Formats: sequence, structure tokens, C-alpha cells
Amino acid sequence: MTAAPSQPAFDGTAIANAAAALVAARRAAAGIDAFPGALPEDLATAYAIQNAVTTAWADRVVGWKVALVPPALTERLGAIRFIGPVFAKTTTSWSGEALSFPVIEGGFSAIEAEFVVRVAADAPPDRLDYSPGEAAAFVGAIHAGIEVAGNALSSVMTLGPMASVPSFGNNIGLVIGPQIAEGLADLEAIRAETEIDGQSVGTGAATKLPGGVAAAMAVALGTAAQLGRPLTAGQWVSTGALTGVHAVTIGQSIRIAFTGIEPMTGTTVAAQPTTDA
Repeated sequence: MTAAPSQPAFDGTAIANAAAALVAARRAAAGIDAFPGALPEDLATAYAIQNAVTTAWADRVVGWKVALVPPALTERLGAIRFIGPVFAKTTTSWSGEALSFPVIEGGFSAIEAEFVVRVAADAPPDRLDYSPGEAAAFVGAIHAGIEVAGNALSSVMTLGPMASVPSFGNNIGLVIGPQIAEGLADLEAIRAETEIDGQSVGTGAATKLPGGVAAAMAVALGTAAQLGRPLTAGQWVSTGALTGVHAVTIGQSIRIAFTGIEPMTGTTVAAQPTTDA
């Protein structure tokens, strides 16, 4: 199910003001407790703010994260997933080294093991809806990955997707690990496990994603086109949490293991202010 952003309920000034406050908080790497202004009540408004945030952020979009809408809200919002932009400067290709995962002090951060898809071909800009079967044609190599879900807004998880969508899609980083599959069928045997401070906090596989990776890709393809930012070949799509969404604080050790590859490890560190965005 892909919700089609239509006309936002907020006027241009309210959208611009909310976007400016979210960008300023992210730029300062400083937590805020309340959403700036009224919280959106519909996806059209939430995505309008996200688009303004993305335009104002001086970095290149290299992909999208996909996340689930809580089941209690899917009927009202008309969607089971939402998307958020992933930027070049917050994307890391892992080559075996210890990683640093940014955490905005006073905000919110979480670690998620994910399958990350390399987009195989440019998506038509005028096509706004896909079935999972149609989306499968755009799935290239599939990599192990880690999304750092992060936000200056400390209450983002309590407020839900109407706060996550506009505030950078609740993404602050993406780690792209080794390729682990040539195609969707290869994912059936792959498992992931997340450990924090030496304790296992979750395990999972592609079956944790409703409809699987192809369903997540379908939402990314359709929604990005609706936002005027259609997927292009070589971009990345982080398809959803396999082992759960695990909140973290500064100074914790992280270990994420996927079947058949060396575990990716690192430490959560304080996010630094950004001066060039």
C-alpha cells in the first residue's frame, strides 16, 4: 500500500517554519523535546515538510530508508510504510573497520539491522504505484546494512510517523556492508542478530518485513516518485528493521551479524554539529 501525498493541510509558511527548525536542530546536533509547531495529521503534510527539509539540507540524496507505520495507524494514514531520505555524507561503506554510530545528545537514536538494496535501474518519474512483483525488477545487489535511526526530536518515537516523516525520516546514518545476495530468493537463508553491550537484543530475517523486501521496494519506488524524487540506478534502499528497533545512547558497543559474513561492530558516539549544511 502506497499513500499518495496530495495537498498538505498546512500552508507554505507553516511548512517552511517547521522545516527550518528541524534543519537547525539537526545542524546543531542538539536535542529538542517538542515538534516545532503543530504536528502533521496526514502524510501529505508530513512529506511536504520532509521535502522542504531535504531541499534545505546541503547534501546529496543517495537513497531512502523504509520503515513501518504502526498497525493502529495504517488505516487512518492509508499506508503501512513510510520513507525518508539518506544523504551521501551520512552513508558509510564498511570494509572491516570499527564503526562510529552518531547519536544526537538529547535526541533519539536507534540501531537497526537491515537489508540494503542497490537500485538496478532508473524508475520512471511518472509512475507512482508499484506492486511488489513489479518492484522486484528494480532490485539489484542486496547488501547487509545498518540503519542509524536518529533524530534531534527526543519524542519522535512517542509521536510516531507524523513526526518521523518530516524530521529527516528519522534517519541519521546508513552503513552499507558486504553484498550478501544476488536476488530476493537468496535472502531466505540469511539471518541477522543485533547485540548491544555484548547482549543479544534481537534476531530476524526477511520474514520480519511484511510482504518482504519487494514490498518495501514498492513503497520506496512509488512514494519517492510522488515526492518528485524518483529512484535512480545506483541509489540505496534500506528496507526495514530485521531484528527490531533498538534505542541506544552514547558510548555503547554494537555488534550486528549476518549469516555468512564477518560481524560489523562499532561504538555509538556523540553526533557533531554540521557547519556546511
